[in-house]
Amino acid sequence: MIPSLRKKYNDAFLQKKYEAFIHELEAAHPGQLDFRVAETPVFIPKDFNDKILDACESIIDIITDPKYKGLTKNSIPGNFQVPNENEHTQFIAFDFGVCINADGEYEPQLIEMQGFPSLFAYEILLDDMYRKHFQIPENFSCYLNGLNRATYIEQLKKIILNNYPPENVVLLEIFPFQQKTRIDFFCTKEYLGIPIICLTEVIKEG
Repeated sequence: MIPSLRKKYNDAFLQKKYEAFIHELEAAHPGQLDFRVAETPVFIPKDFNDKILDACESIIDIITDPKYKGLTKNSIPGNFQVPNENEHTQFIAFDFGVCINADGEYEPQLIEMQGFPSLFAYEILLDDMYRKHFQIPENFSCYLNGLNRATYIEQLKKIILNNYPPENVVLLEIFPFQQKTRIDFFCTKEYLGIPIICLTEVIKEG
């Protein structure tokens, strides 16, 4: 999306570099990378990045409004509602399509969103590997709002561990080792120190 960076990256690209990149990415958690990885990151210009963040903030303002839960509570059938729900999710992931508006400018269009930290730990590893194997400008970052690798991991720990020792927190999922995105579970275990537990293995005591 930034032509000068795209050309520079493409000119320096070699298949053997990509193969070495994939090899080391897979070696981090053997047998867990179960999807194709792009040959290149996307270089997003600041003005479009700001548009995306503005769109995210606008949506978040709506769904965190105290009135929102009351307006939408009947959208989920009663037998699917879970007790003791939080006021709002701690994580949200937005999928945007990159469109061109009437003025010929890039414009984000929301495709879907989910209140789950999908790939939030894997992207740390992915960024590490891109930077190791390819020429990524130092002033470009996958971390937003002033965060860096260390502060991003600290933020994940703060939210997920919630001041509890890692040994008292689990990553609970239904059949986690069959999930396509299971490499993210292993990255979460590595960075946060929490075990991966299948829901079918939970035993109620007492």
